[in-house]
Amino acid sequence: MKTLLATLGLVTLSWTPMAQAAEPLVVGVEDTEYLPHYNWDGETYSGFGADILNRFAADEGYELTFRALPVSRLMQAVINGDVDLKYPDNAYWSADLKEGTDLVYSEPVVEAIDGVMVEPANKGAGGEQIKRLGIVLGFTAFAWLDRIESGSVALTKNSSLTGMVRQALAGRIDGAYANLDVVRHVLVELGHAPEALVFDESLPHSVSNYHLSTSTHSDVVAAFDVWMDANPEVIAELKAKHGLN
Repeated sequence: MKTLLATLGLVTLSWTPMAQAAEPLVVGVEDTEYLPHYNWDGETYSGFGADILNRFAADEGYELTFRALPVSRLMQAVINGDVDLKYPDNAYWSADLKEGTDLVYSEPVVEAIDGVMVEPANKGAGGEQIKRLGIVLGFTAFAWLDRIESGSVALTKNSSLTGMVRQALAGRIDGAYANLDVVRHVLVELGHAPEALVFDESLPHSVSNYHLSTSTHSDVVAAFDVWMDANPEVIAELKAKHGLN
């Protein structure tokens, strides 16, 4: 047959389907240090959030670009569609800005406990001891809003989590309000024991979840939900890698 085709001047060519190009997506992330959950160092996004999103993208055929913005600008960016996705997000964050919008959220990705980290000797001393509460600029201490608005607690805002932790260790603030895993990570990075500041569960705190959100790509969020449901062992592996429950 091949000889006959050659005689007739016909050439047979093998054909291989071209690989489908990955769909490009821009993920808005916080321009802040918040390991082990996430971190932007000026060039690279890392931490648990980066790992889980990159693993999803690799498995499902997406090409992610991370765009870091200050917390105060990031929410508006996802509402306006200036970024395709936002991580992390929660329906309760900046609720006033979101009113009337059509943001879509994924199923919970990881649990987050935000509370007050105090010196061990002050644990259980009561809320009256907290007069100066440290917080990272751009974040909100939801569990303390009543006391802040009444004036019984003054906020001390810091541009970095490391700076806030140093303030707490030096006694310049009475407690540091942040994610518990993040504060413990910073303590170790600074050369302290992870119990140099401890969580006082008797003080107001909040338990929430981190989600992936979008105003323009609900199909991607739906695909992310399906992927998470199908890959519990991958999620457990990544949580263990970063010391998360």
